[in-house]
Amino acid sequence: MDKFKSKFLEIREEVKDLLPNNEGVIDAVIAPVFFVVLANFVDLNTAIFSTGGLLIVFLIYRRLRKQDLKFVFYGFVGSAIALLLARLQGSASGFFIPGIIRDATIAIFGLISILVRKPFTIYSSKAFRNWPKGWYFHPKVRPAYTKVAIIWTVFLSLKAGLQIYFFNNPEILVVIKLATSNQSTLILLVISYIVGQRSLQILNGPSVDEFLNNSPEPWKSQQKGF
Repeated sequence: MDKFKSKFLEIREEVKDLLPNNEGVIDAVIAPVFFVVLANFVDLNTAIFSTGGLLIVFLIYRRLRKQDLKFVFYGFVGSAIALLLARLQGSASGFFIPGIIRDATIAIFGLISILVRKPFTIYSSKAFRNWPKGWYFHPKVRPAYTKVAIIWTVFLSLKAGLQIYFFNNPEILVVIKLATSNQSTLILLVISYIVGQRSLQILNGPSVDEFLNNSPEPWKSQQKGF
């Protein structure tokens, strides 16, 4: 039981800094739901301007409460671009084009990075932890990051594929967005950490400290972090 609790606290500590700002996530989810529902009752232009007004209200509200506006502003800009594309495309489905392009692009990039044996998860981890680049490419370390890269690539490919398939049905697109929002990201981050950590221990490669100290085998492997 103590071991399980220790592992739980470790995982919580590891993923908490990777999650986006809650206010930004809430605003980003409410906007498409509001827009698609409203578009079923009024014309597209009215739905676009009403949703734009709602986003401005959110921004003012967060500002008055003196909350961190960085992620909220990113969400505002993203939603504003999505509304513009919906107007240009002429349907509520256009709102989801930026997300589809983002997911498909990352999935394609992920696949290429796996094929060239430079999984993108290495670079995302290095940006966060600043561990030595050489350690990541050690033959008994890299496969763990490749495995996690495959998980994310499959997830994003499925997400993008479903959105493309149901593109003409904005109600289903909203459901897909809700189903793959912050909660799904958290679950995937936890799975990635568990799978990655487990893979590092199975590979029995050097820990970061052992790599830096050029320690000989047998290695204890990286016991914390990924």
